[in-house]
Amino acid sequence: MGVECTNPQGFLDNLFARMQEIIREEFIRAFSYLGEQCIKKVRDRPGDASWFDQTGNLRSSIGYGVFEDGRKTIQSAFESVLKGAQGSAIGRKELDKLAGMYSDTFALVVIAGMEYADYVEAMNNKDVLATTEIWARREMSRYVIMAITRAERRINKLII
Repeated sequence: MGVECTNPQGFLDNLFARMQEIIREEFIRAFSYLGEQCIKKVRDRPGDASWFDQTGNLRSSIGYGVFEDGRKTIQSAFESVLKGAQGSAIGRKELDKLAGMYSDTFALVVIAGMEYADYVEAMNNKDVLATTEIWARREMSRYVIMAITRAERRINKLII
């Protein structure tokens, strides 16, 4: 007994499109999770381990975005700390400006949007993003492997 497929090319096209979508979803999921971990590492440190907030704007301007082919697919909430609503708005705005830099790739971008973030880190010898960036670069391959593994499991369910 055989199974007849009247449109094998259409079947394969649909299958490959679904596989591509699964891989995309899992990369976005993995990068988002890594972005959340970065935000926690930066924002949830006490002042003596990072910097002491005056207005809350710097801490509020810290967030992340996941980009795909120059398009932002997801971003963090940029939650306000103290009275740092201005920092939240600036963080979102600065993140939006970066889309063009990632026009042909997937990317996780973690940002401290306030213009004085570099100054706080360099001149005041306070860790804003530096150690978190080092940590995230080390972790990235692990998160990519997790995304591929999850995608592979989901794809196998489609074809098995």
